[in-house]
Amino acid sequence: MALILSLYMRMFLTVGAKVAIALCLLSLPSAKANPSSLYVKLFQARPLVSSIFVRGPFVIVNPTRTVINDGVFEFTDAGRGIVLRKVGGKRQKEIVRAPYVVMANRGSEPLAIGPDQAHMRKYYGEITVKKEPAEPGKPAQLTALNLVDSFNYVSSVVGGETTPQFGKEALKAMAVLVYTRLAPKGKHPTVSDTTDEMVYLGAEHERPEVIDAVNEIDRVKLLYNGRPAQVFFHACCAGRTSDGVDIFGKGAKSLVYLKGVRCDYCKGSPLFGPTVKKIPAAIFEREIAGSEPKVLEKDNAERIVSAEISKGGRTEVLSGYQLWLRIGQKLGWDKAPGTRYEIKRTGSAYTIKSSGGGHGVGLCQWGAQGLSRQGKSHAEILKFYFPSASLERR
Repeated sequence: MALILSLYMRMFLTVGAKVAIALCLLSLPSAKANPSSLYVKLFQARPLVSSIFVRGPFVIVNPTRTVINDGVFEFTDAGRGIVLRKVGGKRQKEIVRAPYVVMANRGSEPLAIGPDQAHMRKYYGEITVKKEPAEPGKPAQLTALNLVDSFNYVSSVVGGETTPQFGKEALKAMAVLVYTRLAPKGKHPTVSDTTDEMVYLGAEHERPEVIDAVNEIDRVKLLYNGRPAQVFFHACCAGRTSDGVDIFGKGAKSLVYLKGVRCDYCKGSPLFGPTVKKIPAAIFEREIAGSEPKVLEKDNAERIVSAEISKGGRTEVLSGYQLWLRIGQKLGWDKAPGTRYEIKRTGSAYTIKSSGGGHGVGLCQWGAQGLSRQGKSHAEILKFYFPSASLERR
């Protein structure tokens, strides 16, 4: 349940997503067809993956077809490739040694795999395990690539971004946005499983009600001038969303459907009220700025548009979004869950007060849930948060 388990990170974009936003705002997407399947790089939040564990039964389909029975098995580095052995027992006999291994589930159960035995998740589709060559300053590591049907991918993302209390129309609105974000990526794109793209947590988040909602959407997208819109969503706006240009900068100026709206529907979110954190002055001044940031401009939603900071004799002007990312990266994502925040020096500490969760642009997820509870359809929800955009007709 992503909105409960990840109140301070998965609900909004991480530092890596700053680059992704900058790139995606350079031009409008032109492709309209959703990919039928895609490749997802698993375990991307891990800085180093030296082993990959998989639970049987499963089938190795490449390089040699091999049926694997019950047990836990481990992939490790084997010099020029990888080796698979069963975990436990006195003798760890090699099952396969190869440059790469492609696996699939046996029967109807998805394949369970993880970077350690405590963090194994289940995935549909095929999974390829291989060793990535060492890069300058980085050791070689193992990678897992999941080839998954786009329906299962969308169902997992929507399930991971919502809780079981979300109504069907809110789920359908989220499904439209996920399909819309997939549309420009090509026939068989490769994406990350983190917030650099969209959080993908595997088959266990494909709840029955989510599957029903995604099935009813049938790959429909949100369009602007006949093209897939560049859509964004966040956990909770806490009263008002912001214009895309005010948060993401001039690159979003042409995205007129990223328009801030008053939202009184997200009060059910655990992040609606203020979050207050105190940071020791020595830590704040070492990591962020030598004094209180000077706010230069705010938007209609009271989010910072630009601010000036000074550190080590150097003055720098940042957008409010850039400063928010820096706070999350340096101090922790729980310190300012939302981009509506203020920073004050209070004695020997700095107090950071924020409201909401996420960047505050586009669809407010808890607001969508509130609108769904009032009987609004997914089309009405999307029209509310994305004025000027329209649903693709099928």
